[in-house]
Amino acid sequence: MNEAIEKARAMLGSYSKAMAATSKLIDEEFDRAVDLIAALDSIFIVTGLGKSGLIAQKAAATFSSTGTQTAFVHPVEALHGDLGIVRPRSAMLAISKGGGNEETIEFARQFKSATEGSLITLTEPQSRLSSLADITLAIPKLPEIDDFDLVPTTSAATSMALCDVLAICVQQKKGLTAADFAQFHPSGTLGKRLLLHVRDLMTQGDALPIVSVSSSFADLVYEISSKGLGMAILVDGDAQHFGVITDADIRRLFLRKEHVHELNAKRCHELSRREASETAVIRGWATPDAKAIDCLTQMQESRITSLVILEDKRPVGVVRLQDLVAAGI
Repeated sequence: MNEAIEKARAMLGSYSKAMAATSKLIDEEFDRAVDLIAALDSIFIVTGLGKSGLIAQKAAATFSSTGTQTAFVHPVEALHGDLGIVRPRSAMLAISKGGGNEETIEFARQFKSATEGSLITLTEPQSRLSSLADITLAIPKLPEIDDFDLVPTTSAATSMALCDVLAICVQQKKGLTAADFAQFHPSGTLGKRLLLHVRDLMTQGDALPIVSVSSSFADLVYEISSKGLGMAILVDGDAQHFGVITDADIRRLFLRKEHVHELNAKRCHELSRREASETAVIRGWATPDAKAIDCLTQMQESRITSLVILEDKRPVGVVRLQDLVAAGI
């Protein structure tokens, strides 16, 4: 086997062992940290220097995206004015592998002095930084994966993992739902799935292909072709929804050798239904306040590519599968 492959697998194995060792260090202090952050009514500060600073920035982003007002503050910048971001009753998470860099230690001291806030530290056990802490979280003291035990790798992985699980436990403690998470990610895939309503996507107004059930086959085909949606909505004498005829239904009529030019739209609808052996359309309509993701599920279940949008049984829009795909659903 290639030497690089063997080394890579051994390194990843080291990460797996490091995670197991980190898990064993989680104790009541972790539970206290979760309770403290979840109950916080002020800003949560995360800090770190160097690679720990990069992990702290990622942690701040994760906490923010899961419902905790969080800001990353660089320890050096904090000592030159950025300490002004902290507020009474704030809390801070200070991350440092060995817990010995003077800038982070001094920031921690100044933070506690200025705010009387709570300090959580994330370091190897019994560090100088952790001696200042109200709550201590520990990562195992293990070799890094490089030959010289210098590059922050194992320590970075365990620190980031501990920050991630802390953020998710806080989210769960707060009882935040997927919908709450979507509010923080309105342009992301989850946000679109949970927040986007069909009214935001539907074709409406004069662009709707609507014909009366008494219309001729020629008028029906013209409406389908001229509006370019591949379908037409049939309405009865009260302008209420009767059904839908699609391009596929027209083809089905010809395959069945129906005398289409002698039929009105209503009769075309009746004679173009799917065979009993085919997937039945459970419901071919939705309301404007329906979630876009639910409409997608409806289409998938019935193997259709569009839904009529109804208000008081009257068609007000059409949403197509391609509209949902284009919106990133």
